[in-house]
Amino acid sequence: MEGLELIADLNDQDDDGLGWSTLADAATPDRVSRGAMLLAGNSQAQAVVRVVAVDDDGQIHFAILPGSVAKNRHLLDRTVA
Repeated sequence: MEGLELIADLNDQDDDGLGWSTLADAATPDRVSRGAMLLAGNSQAQAVVRVVAVDDDGQIHFAILPGSVAKNRHLLDRTVA
């Protein structure tokens, strides 16, 4: 998918109710860090997400931001604490 920074099934959740993926599914793994805002998803659905944690084994946990990609596109390329 063009523009996707992280391939993820947005319906999958970890034990804490967060979305998840892996660094292997990131277009630019060195850009994935706590607080990063990324465009995530797949061919069926996309969303702007905020990375909550990156585990030592490369698993990424993220929160899906409410609203459309168009509404949240201005947040991409930002990192929040």
